[in-house]
Amino acid sequence: MPEEKVFFTQLKGRQKFLRLFGDSSKVKGLRSGYVILKPKESVGQHNTGPCEEVILVISGSGLVNYGKKSELKVKKNCFVYIPPGIPHNVINTGRVPLKYVYSAARV
Repeated sequence: MPEEKVFFTQLKGRQKFLRLFGDSSKVKGLRSGYVILKPKESVGQHNTGPCEEVILVISGSGLVNYGKKSELKVKKNCFVYIPPGIPHNVINTGRVPLKYVYSAARV
């Protein structure tokens, strides 16, 4: 069995998106990323399929739209859980960049 290794990723500059685990072969089923949305920008409606997802807002404010017509207001230090198969979108409704980290894992 191959040896599992501990690793880290350095956040640099003003990237809009950074996949925190890079090459997916480094982890078994977890995906994670760091996202920066400019004011009025959105990540786009998507569905993580069989994965549950969490979003941790680092700074800024916005909305998480989910399902058919539901939404949550989010701001710094908010944590959002999204069950598998739920369509959702993150929208920056503030005046400064909305920065968050997401993690998704297959259930």
